[in-house]
Amino acid sequence: MHVIKDAVHGDIQVSDAELKLIDTPEMQKLREIRQMAVAYLVYPGANHTRFEHSLGTMHITGQICENLSLSEEEKKTMRAAALLHDVGHTAFSHESEGILIRKRKGNHEERGIEKIRNGMSGEVLEENGYDVEEVCSIIAGRGSNGIINFALGSDRMDYLLRDSHYTGVAYGVIDCGRLVHTIRLKGGRAVIEWGGIEAAESLLIARFLMFSSVYYHHAVRIASAMLGRAVEFALEDKTISVDELLRCNDAELGAALENGERSGELMRRIRNRELYKRAYELEFYRLNKRGKELFKSHHEIEEAEERIREKSGVEDIILECRPGYDEKFGESRVIILKDSKEYPLESLSDIVGAIKRTEEMRRRAIVACPREDRKRVASACESFFKKFIG
Repeated sequence: MHVIKDAVHGDIQVSDAELKLIDTPEMQKLREIRQMAVAYLVYPGANHTRFEHSLGTMHITGQICENLSLSEEEKKTMRAAALLHDVGHTAFSHESEGILIRKRKGNHEERGIEKIRNGMSGEVLEENGYDVEEVCSIIAGRGSNGIINFALGSDRMDYLLRDSHYTGVAYGVIDCGRLVHTIRLKGGRAVIEWGGIEAAESLLIARFLMFSSVYYHHAVRIASAMLGRAVEFALEDKTISVDELLRCNDAELGAALENGERSGELMRRIRNRELYKRAYELEFYRLNKRGKELFKSHHEIEEAEERIREKSGVEDIILECRPGYDEKFGESRVIILKDSKEYPLESLSDIVGAIKRTEEMRRRAIVACPREDRKRVASACESFFKKFIG
């Protein structure tokens, strides 16, 4: 048994086989991919990587397995899946995910499974007696994956604890120990015992506050959108290929993007923190039916951006729209076990309903552009979005 020192969890114990997995190229690449992409431009301490997060997720997964009294074989398999669950991430984590999905390259779980099956990590798993397909099945969300992937699972526990630690905010503090001891498996699904309902509510509150204040901070959103646009420009201009995008870590992709004319200008702005500024914000609760449909389609969003560009006469415009927190995760999937009966958490907790209502009130689209063009863009937005409001 080996011990790795971790800033969040302290000592993390790893077996000989797990250490071999850690030393594979698939895992080592995660050392070069920031967990929070460009959030360091707002929160300077946010330089931690997918590598540490993977170790932390494995650690919490092991604790849950022990509390559930799973067999050593099941625990070993679950820990391996947790360790490898993010190996499909490309440079800057989620910022290029949507682009790769539109290019039919799958999501990061699908890409990770392909890497495991065809890479050294798969060989290490086989050599050390793991069932490779079972590990892949857990990562894909099949089988007993609830420990890692559900709304209160080890993946989420670790990134909330870790991201709050490195950003310096207090919003991600959760009762990890209580959750670990109240998670149960029913038919392969993770549920929470009644005694853990307050800890479950606490995690959902923490996650909401982290999204509202950190992940969806307006400057983080704008920097992320500029980075995504730089990737799109580089692909359009053939500065990089999709295969290169899949292979790169953060530093490699950043250097490649700087070689393009259009992508290079955006990367220069990001590097020097000359970010676009908010010209217009549109709260989703103000949208009519037509407006809500507009923001469901990537193509429609692109069309809207082009109309604003034409109306304002400003070329450098980004219409940024993030999915809502509930759209991404769905709190209603949390099940509470009370007196041997199952209840959706939202049916037992007014807090969950309050979180949803607050999120709906705070969700908004942002139109960003260079500082000097804000007035023209704002005027064009007022005119364009008028028909989508009310």
